[in-house]
Amino acid sequence: MNTIRRGYRAAVITAVSAIALTACATADDTTSDSASDSGDVIVAAADPSLLPYNFIGDDGSTWEGLNVDLAAALSEELGQTIEFESASFDTIIPGLASGRYDIALTGMFDTKERQETVDFVDYLRADNNFLTREGYREIADLTDLCGEKVGIPGGALEGQWLASESDTCVADGNEPIDVSEFADLDAVVLALTSGRIDVAPNDSAANAYIAKGTDGLVVSGSYENEGYFAVGFPKDSDLTEKFEAAFTALIEDGTYAEILETWGIPGRALDAPIINGSPF
Repeated sequence: MNTIRRGYRAAVITAVSAIALTACATADDTTSDSASDSGDVIVAAADPSLLPYNFIGDDGSTWEGLNVDLAAALSEELGQTIEFESASFDTIIPGLASGRYDIALTGMFDTKERQETVDFVDYLRADNNFLTREGYREIADLTDLCGEKVGIPGGALEGQWLASESDTCVADGNEPIDVSEFADLDAVVLALTSGRIDVAPNDSAANAYIAKGTDGLVVSGSYENEGYFAVGFPKDSDLTEKFEAAFTALIEDGTYAEILETWGIPGRALDAPIINGSPF
């Protein structure tokens, strides 16, 4: 790996620290080709509550996380600065489609349904489990959620799976799953700690970080997900193939593996990026 040539951690400051924490453009202020005023800047939408992928540091203004490190390395490879804008998860795909954002670099799954509106470059294998309160019963998998109060961020893919599983619960004579959607992951965690919900299905790395930093929360079980985290793009954007090439370069020179190792998820690496590779 070439850590001398590609100092991605230091590059975070120069590449992505000048960030607007509130949306600074509307769809009417942009074109469908690019959300940015300059071709040298790529505007990336992200939910800032998604530890360890995208979050705001202790200074209250600087973005940090695995995706932020990737953005710095990608910026160097592309020769363009990636700047993050805060967005609630359920507004990101509409924002891409309208041209408000150039890309989405957040904890987003590539799905065939979403591909009808946007394109993806897949860059990370999925891995999921549950977040519960300490002392609550063990939740083994999705089939163990009948009658449970479950919380997810609005627009999360888990909403579809939970709806299907809830139908199965009812068909088997059990109570349905009581699903509540929240503005973001921070709101889900608050609902969990306050007892409004009892279970939060989510990315395993995110749950591990949350449990480590929040008294009284633990991780539990797992559920199958053969999908990929992906960078999202407006349909037919010329950035799609550029990002595929940039990820390929980062994989080949070892930077990608180093970043995943830094954030504790080396086992979720892909051998190569994939355009629109979702199996579901």
